[in-house]
Amino acid sequence: MLKNNKYVSYLLVLVFVLMLNFWLPRLLPGGPVEYITGGGEEGVVFLTEAQKAAMLEYYHLNDSVGVQFIKYVQGIFTFDFGLSINYKAPVYTIILERLPWTIGIVGISSLFSIIIGLLAGLFSAWRYPGKSDRGMFLSMLSLSTIPEFVIGMVLLILMAVKLKWLPLSGAQTAFLRSDLWMDHAVDIARHAVMPALTLTIGSIAGIYLLLRNEAIRVRNEPYIEFASAKGIGSRGIILRHIARNAALPLVTLIIIRIGALLAGSILVETVFAYPGVGKLLQEAILGRDYPLLHGLFLMMTLFVLLLNFIADFLYPFLDPRIRKTVKRGEQA
Repeated sequence: MLKNNKYVSYLLVLVFVLMLNFWLPRLLPGGPVEYITGGGEEGVVFLTEAQKAAMLEYYHLNDSVGVQFIKYVQGIFTFDFGLSINYKAPVYTIILERLPWTIGIVGISSLFSIIIGLLAGLFSAWRYPGKSDRGMFLSMLSLSTIPEFVIGMVLLILMAVKLKWLPLSGAQTAFLRSDLWMDHAVDIARHAVMPALTLTIGSIAGIYLLLRNEAIRVRNEPYIEFASAKGIGSRGIILRHIARNAALPLVTLIIIRIGALLAGSILVETVFAYPGVGKLLQEAILGRDYPLLHGLFLMMTLFVLLLNFIADFLYPFLDPRIRKTVKRGEQA
């Protein structure tokens, strides 16, 4: 019964978001034609009347909202939203070209933020309530209040403008004069450092704070005192007892946090002009590119729902208490 309710809730969320996906772009002021023709300003005309009429007809913009919605639903079931208004190319092709750049920086930042957050949280909990724990806790608490785009701007000014260690923007150097794949790989890596570092710094605090609180709670359990009385060393207690039991709630947080990193990449990629999905979404919003917005929102919605489903699926296997509760609910 609980499992069926869970599936229904996922389905309802998906339907609600897909409806929102259709209406949100149309609530923005102006439209694709107004954007292309310069917002109706006098003397700025890029389309003839015939071209404008052909564009409205092709994208069904002169049809009723009901007809547009039917075409939108058809695009969802066929995963075909037509041609992008700004790029004049299939929507799925444009997304697939940009997706690897975002996956790269999100994957790297997820890995490093998880490792650093876990280690820092365990260390802080073990030093609780000492000065080192207090100092780290206040530092992470302050870090969690800083928006990611502010972190990106600071890194951009410091590492690219002042120190000139890293490239200012983009994902690779245009017209790089080298035939060696290693030079191109190093160039791509140097461009990815600041976006990935920004996302990593913005994600560490959440993982650290949750693990610290859970580790402190576990540390006060009687079996930890019993393990210490048996002569088990500090490393064994931290890794085999505290870490294993405190990390269970982190599974859900980490998986969901990956989806949040995808959303955070929108601002970060805009700051660094990084050609990923986040920058593409910003360009689509500014250009009122309805087909591209539909495709991007659908991809992000499915990705986040999939991550939440994986978290719900894995958690009962990691925590026997949750598994017993689910079985009792199914039997009832």
